[in-house]
Amino acid sequence: MAFGAPALHFAKAYMLAQLTVCPPPLEAPHADVYFLPKKPEYITEAPIKSLTAEMRNNPDSTVASDSRWFVEGITASGVDAARFNFDFTNLRDESGNICLYVHKVYFSVMYEPTIFLAKELKAPGRECRYKMVKLHEERHVATDLKTINEYMPKIKMELLWYLRSIGPLGPFQLAQARAEVQKTEKAIMVAVQPMMEKLIKARRARQGSIDTIENYRQEAALCPDDNLKPEDVQ
Repeated sequence: MAFGAPALHFAKAYMLAQLTVCPPPLEAPHADVYFLPKKPEYITEAPIKSLTAEMRNNPDSTVASDSRWFVEGITASGVDAARFNFDFTNLRDESGNICLYVHKVYFSVMYEPTIFLAKELKAPGRECRYKMVKLHEERHVATDLKTINEYMPKIKMELLWYLRSIGPLGPFQLAQARAEVQKTEKAIMVAVQPMMEKLIKARRARQGSIDTIENYRQEAALCPDDNLKPEDVQ
């Protein structure tokens, strides 16, 4: 929220004769929560050894420590709460006292996936395997999208309950308004983090159900003629 002279930048303003105690807000606060996913970026230049080493350090994989499998693909993605915007209403009196109220909060959940496919899969004769690994990684992305979309209403509801708990701010002098607004904005952003952590925890559990030995065996059986052997790995 751009904040300069409060009278110009508050969503709504009301003038009273004298403020000694801030009354309850005239309306409950609102929240708009948006999900802004990006299409996957594909990178096909990394060798299998590099991808395998990366997966062993990946807490989202149930095969991170299993040395029996080559890692031919990885989906790297981040889920972040960003682009916060805030609107406040206020009550003021002729003496320069002011009460502030959170009117509306907007924030976006960003999702940016990158799919890594091992460069060895581009070799002639491995078209089936390339397709299977690509589909596996795209399943990770589809699972993320489904999970995040399911959690968006939950995040919005938790945010609304938090906003209602804030109540009126003040009264204090108009000169303090900028600092109080900034402090409240920061508190709201901090409060959103546990909400996001619940989403990330659910996402991690679902992703782990894809990276299992059983799933890898089933996928490998679909391309019996072009699965990689140890001597194929550079």
